Amino acid sequence: MRSLPDQRLIESALGHLPLLRDLGAQREAAVAKQCCVMSARRGEIIAKRGSRLAGTFIVAYGIVKLSLRSDNGDERVLRLVSSGQTFGEATSLLGERLRYEVHALADCKLVVLPTATLWKLLESEPRFARRMMLVLGERTLEMIDEVEAATMQRGAQRLARYLQSLVRSTTVPGSVRLPVSKTLVAARLGVKKETLSRLLHQLAADGVIAVERRDVRILDAARLSSVAGDAPEPAPHPREIAAAS
Repeated sequence: MRSLPDQRLIESALGHLPLLRDLGAQREAAVAKQCCVMSARRGEIIAKRGSRLAGTFIVAYGIVKLSLRSDNGDERVLRLVSSGQTFGEATSLLGERLRYEVHALADCKLVVLPTATLWKLLESEPRFARRMMLVLGERTLEMIDEVEAATMQRGAQRLARYLQSLVRSTTVPGSVRLPVSKTLVAARLGVKKETLSRLLHQLAADGVIAVERRDVRILDAARLSSVAGDAPEPAPHPREIAAAS
């Protein structure tokens, strides 16, 4: 039998998941009974490349990284997944083997939503199916952005756009905190740690930002936008569209 703390963790994770909004208490409780909890210590491998996932993973607390690693040890971080976010949807639904590695960056608790349960929800809950479609569409656009950044953007532009994305998700205007170490941020941006440090120092010297360890204050948002390439105003986030439906 599932322990009471695990049951509460599952219910809390599902209750805060945008995908399951408006599912209804009774249906949500039924879904919760199908889920299980997985624990991982900091630095532990959660899933290896080539393995099969039992379902979609919801990070209840902690943070994990999805990454690729070359034969010579070079790493490229694909995503950083934190509390309330998910990973593994496409892989589990398609029944494919994992194309990346999953590592815990902190002690984590993850709720596993089984693939069979996911398919039942897709078949019986139109709003859930629509939200899942938007999530997968969002991931596709993110992948296109990643390819563009890696092949067509300078390091400074990648960093500026990354800082802009952090600004959009923060509750403190003009101030952001790097969610992980600078080593991991560098891997996320596809640059060396030394290059990231040089780029941050240059932006600070130009009066665009101020940096203190992992805390970054945006001093000149207009100039940061210029470094980012004068990107157009982003379209409404898919989850915002889903929430309005």
